[in-house]
Amino acid sequence: MATLTVAGVDDALREIAGSPNATDAEFRKELNLALPRLYAMGMWRDLLFEQVITTSSSTFTLPNDAESIISAIVDYDSSSVDFSTPQEVRSQFHDYRITGRDDDGDTLRAYGIVDDGYSPTVEEPIAGRTYKLRLETATGIGTQVLPQAGTVHVRFSDGSTFSNPDTRVDNTDGGKFDLVVTGGGSTPITTLTTDITSVSEIRVGTTPLSLPVKILFEDSASAATLVAADGLQAANEVTRYRRYRISNDEDKTIAIRCLLKRKFRPFTSPDDIVYLSSLSAIKHALLGNIAEENADLERANYHWGVCRALLDEQLDASRGAAKPVVKFDPSGVGQFSSNMM
Repeated sequence: MATLTVAGVDDALREIAGSPNATDAEFRKELNLALPRLYAMGMWRDLLFEQVITTSSSTFTLPNDAESIISAIVDYDSSSVDFSTPQEVRSQFHDYRITGRDDDGDTLRAYGIVDDGYSPTVEEPIAGRTYKLRLETATGIGTQVLPQAGTVHVRFSDGSTFSNPDTRVDNTDGGKFDLVVTGGGSTPITTLTTDITSVSEIRVGTTPLSLPVKILFEDSASAATLVAADGLQAANEVTRYRRYRISNDEDKTIAIRCLLKRKFRPFTSPDDIVYLSSLSAIKHALLGNIAEENADLERANYHWGVCRALLDEQLDASRGAAKPVVKFDPSGVGQFSSNMM
């Protein structure tokens, strides 16, 4: 199913449903106000995607563009050949309420996958080890360099105290923190040499970055890396990654094939993809948003109602022959008795 970029939606709808005199940046702001509500209205076909997530610990984090797990199948030997163990996805604190939590932070396999709330980092530093922070372009080492301007603030602990994320300390200064992107130069990597044990906050400054960047934990002893944050670019963005717990007592590498619901991420450039492919639904969302701003609740409710109806019709049409069928079994034995009633 074809979809459009922000520039394509702009070209199609700005004069019809937006502000005709708005700039590109102003129209993106209008989309950033209207689209989150569309995403939250339901599990639309355009917003579902599949991804395999691997982990060697008892927790794993969803990709930055995913909001939640719809369903999951686990391969406990990580062969990626036989995902034969479907797992139920439980609500937050499900096992806390029933049996408490193990000291190692694990969960019982009988509980399946348990929502563990949000975390500021993609992967957790391993207890007892120290790390250095490394800032790279999101595409890794290559021809691209770091953005020429902008700031990424990190609040971290060295094991005893937390740093001040608003105070710049250069890499040579023994450091409390902050990775400040100021001159790109010829290298895509800058490393903070201070040894740290944990991170409690990562955020982008008031200016958007021209290129997405990522932050890595680099083990001080082995130089092995863990991902702290990825895809940082939007101004004032604070990282919150959706985390889940799963049974992994032996710390083996396991693979989880997940059907995920896409998360709305604010549009920052004309090339960003608008995953909802219904221009009609987006048009009514923009008109409904304008009506709300003008305190015209009747008109706003009308447009949002039409918007939902259009998305429902699109979902129904895309199912084709695979529409759900309701069947009743009067005998109650799991099979249909012929000539009954």
